[in-house]
Amino acid sequence: MNIDMKSKADTKTEQPVLVTVLPMGEVIEIADGETILDVARRQRIRIASSCGGHGTCVTCAVQVTGGEIPEPHDADKQVFSERRLEAGWRRACLTRPLADCTILVPPRSTAAAVRTHVDGTAEDVAFEPDVEVLHFDLDAPTLEESRSDDLRFRDAFPGKALFFDTALLSGFAEDVRRWNWQGSIVSRYGEVIAASPRDVHILGMSVDLGTTNMSGFLVDLNTGETLATVGMENPQTIYGADLITYASHIRRKPETALELKKLAVEGINRLAGDLCGAIDAKPEQIVEITVAGNTMMHHLLLGLPVKQLALSPFISAYSAAMDVKARDLGIMIAPGGYVHMLPNIAGFVGGDHVATLLASEIDVEKPVIIMDIGTNTEISLVQAGNITSVSCPSGPAFEGGNISAGMRAATGAIELVRIKGDELSLKTIGDGKPVGICGSGVLDVVAQLYLAGVCDHRGRLAEDHSRVRLVDGKRAFILADEKESGSGLPIMFTQDDIRNLQLAKSAIRAATDILLDHTGYSEADLGKVVIAGAFGNFIDIGSALAIGMLPDLPFSTFVQVGNAAGDGARYTLRSKSQRQAARDIGARAHYFELASAPTFMKIFGKRMNFTETTAIKTVRREK
Repeated sequence: MNIDMKSKADTKTEQPVLVTVLPMGEVIEIADGETILDVARRQRIRIASSCGGHGTCVTCAVQVTGGEIPEPHDADKQVFSERRLEAGWRRACLTRPLADCTILVPPRSTAAAVRTHVDGTAEDVAFEPDVEVLHFDLDAPTLEESRSDDLRFRDAFPGKALFFDTALLSGFAEDVRRWNWQGSIVSRYGEVIAASPRDVHILGMSVDLGTTNMSGFLVDLNTGETLATVGMENPQTIYGADLITYASHIRRKPETALELKKLAVEGINRLAGDLCGAIDAKPEQIVEITVAGNTMMHHLLLGLPVKQLALSPFISAYSAAMDVKARDLGIMIAPGGYVHMLPNIAGFVGGDHVATLLASEIDVEKPVIIMDIGTNTEISLVQAGNITSVSCPSGPAFEGGNISAGMRAATGAIELVRIKGDELSLKTIGDGKPVGICGSGVLDVVAQLYLAGVCDHRGRLAEDHSRVRLVDGKRAFILADEKESGSGLPIMFTQDDIRNLQLAKSAIRAATDILLDHTGYSEADLGKVVIAGAFGNFIDIGSALAIGMLPDLPFSTFVQVGNAAGDGARYTLRSKSQRQAARDIGARAHYFELASAPTFMKIFGKRMNFTETTAIKTVRREK
């Protein structure tokens, strides 16, 4: 007999590596080859990561405070000082613990966003929804009157040509008998998609599905009243802060697209739950959802291919408006409920910009620019019904990403900066000690550095300011030292941070220049410049003008309209004519690809420098 003898080493069971994550108190198990960020994603533990885990930013920095400290990755040695490395600072995306340890996630990474801006400023529209609520009060069937349930309802509403969703029918017979044949049905072009007792709200929901934030609106489809609004962080941000990062993940691991779709569905279901919870309702009462999202968000939610979106010539798989059963996407609302996806225009100009245009078009004789600034910035010029659109990847700097102390618009984020000589004043969200800096603060601090002469027009920091220090061989402006900050760590704005903001502002200004040139207009021809979106709502227009990010026009030219995409999505829920208007916008808008403009790189380079506009120079002279 042959006996298979194994050594103790062969039979030894490998013990899992356990990492305790503070301040959450979660314990995660690291599988072989996994990074801390990999597991945090799987366990839905928030660790910020602007670059999506590619090791090109430092937003996922964590501190190993107990147990065995992993050896630093070579890339970590390039971004952390020796002192911070010795203190256990590592990037979660590069760190693979080999033994049990405890990590601390800093406040700027864990802080929940408090500025997921929901309400816009547009006027409401006439209420004429795509669905029809039909109230019924029928006699119970008898031996003498024994028609089937569907025939009884068709006879009760002659001329409606009703037919029933199959999922609804599975419980319909029992429901109407329990309700004593009194209640409401919801018809969508003859299809009965929902039923309820008479005293229950029939609800609709609209969603602005942004790259970093999601906004939801709950509407009573009997009256048109908006009953609740909710904003939240898009759960997809665990994979990065911009569309190109998502595409990069999917190219490397195609199955990531399914995970991103799952996260989008989770986010919409959570919005539905939160909105309904606010009025003591249930998500099953929602019969229709309208969704406005950029082209990447649209494609991921629908399960469409996205690789081609990030490769020239940046072609979408589908651009027309689409109606799909919510259950086919995994969205848990009424059994037969629908999701209406607003149309895309082209490339990265998606349904969210269509919704913005729907809610923002201003009836003036002069041309109007409508601009939604974010990780991807969409800009349209509207004149006499003609729409020409461009988009530019402005990067995550405006969301606090790719900034050394960057964070979301959460408690403790620096949102306003003023510099006068050696004096510095800061304002944080929540008015507490600073723990990082959000997008509006990033714009503010760069403008203040330039206006105060702390950096020159090229963005180079001066050596002789009391708050400019040499950190790891590079200049940095100290916004708060260890004692002034709320995390015990210094908050600084580095030379690289200035460069990242310059890249973003240059992309936006160059895109505006080329759009104007392509349409035959100049800046002086513009009647209005409409700034939309959550970031656009909170920026200081003066700061944007101070560094030359916006056209050189008077202050009165600029209008901030808040979450116009959310308004537009709500319009298409409330009004079938508005839904058609959105289709018309998608069809008539002309998309111009900036990559086809031979002058783009030249203009982009020219716009890198900071240049005060005439309005800012006038204000400074008056002071």
